Amino acid sequence: MAEQPKEEEPAAEAEEPANNANADAAKDDSKDDEKAKDLHPERIPKEDPGDGLPTKTPDEIEFKWDKSMVEKKSCDTLHMLYLLQLALDLVRRRTIERNKYFKSIGRTDRYINQLDNPQIITNFINWHNEDKEKNKFDGDLLEKGEKLFMINEMISEIGGTKKGPATKIYTKLKKDVVIEKATWLELPQPKLKLQTWGMTKMYAAEKVIEECTCEDLVTLLTYTNPDFDEGKDDEKEAKVVQGVLALVVARNKKKAKASALEKEEDWQKKVVAYFTSKEMDGKTLMERSVKEICNECMNAVVPPTELNEKGKPRNIKLRGGVNQVLRALKQCYVHGILSAAAAAK
Repeated sequence: MAEQPKEEEPAAEAEEPANNANADAAKDDSKDDEKAKDLHPERIPKEDPGDGLPTKTPDEIEFKWDKSMVEKKSCDTLHMLYLLQLALDLVRRRTIERNKYFKSIGRTDRYINQLDNPQIITNFINWHNEDKEKNKFDGDLLEKGEKLFMINEMISEIGGTKKGPATKIYTKLKKDVVIEKATWLELPQPKLKLQTWGMTKMYAAEKVIEECTCEDLVTLLTYTNPDFDEGKDDEKEAKVVQGVLALVVARNKKKAKASALEKEEDWQKKVVAYFTSKEMDGKTLMERSVKEICNECMNAVVPPTELNEKGKPRNIKLRGGVNQVLRALKQCYVHGILSAAAAAK
């Protein structure tokens, strides 16, 4: 009997279509799972960001609001940064409200992180100090700068924030923050505080009045700039390189009535002698009562024993002139005058 041919085994390739189909189905299931995760991401609770206030005491730059800056467009960088600080605080308060809402609906995964406000201000000051003439964040920039430039290039990049918060900050600064003239310009003027990390003055390399020695104050009072142009002087200009006493005399020339102080013989020498005898330094000048210093200086120029026709101390009429000198000394361009005096020597 002839041998029957063996039945051939099915080739392995015949099973591949079924295996491929199963693999494709598995891939599709995996993609569906991924899409489901995208549509319904896992809600991971976040820690409460808190109130956003610094956990340690920040450093401060103290200053008084300049009465010439009653509109945002007239602000210099220092004053604009203070307005920016107010905008940052408004964003901080709004963030607290939003996070309270998220907590109330059980969505702590949506908590909004608080910003480090002193760090943002510090970032701007560092940037400004790199080139004080070019890197300005002032009223002119706020008024003329395009919205996206202010948000992306300034607040986000220079300030060091993401674009979302930067947009909120810009909106608050532009629309909600106001110059509180009634409070900031009220006499006696309050000291405003710009919070930073590691900075107590706007320009790190420049000496400020509080750092001056008695010798420095004498220099500020007595220096005379031979190139000073009285015709171009403006009392609103902060950086005038001219000694205080010479500046007071020059500005009083433009007034209808001369100061009673200037009519006294050797008044300038007597004012300087008062500061020297008291060993007055900048810190003392800024911290002591203005009235006390003024009275002492008046007595140094004209003794209180000298009486007028009404039997009262004759030096009473010097109060206006002495106060003018004290104001000019506190507001003078310390670094510029001291640098010019040192160069002249």
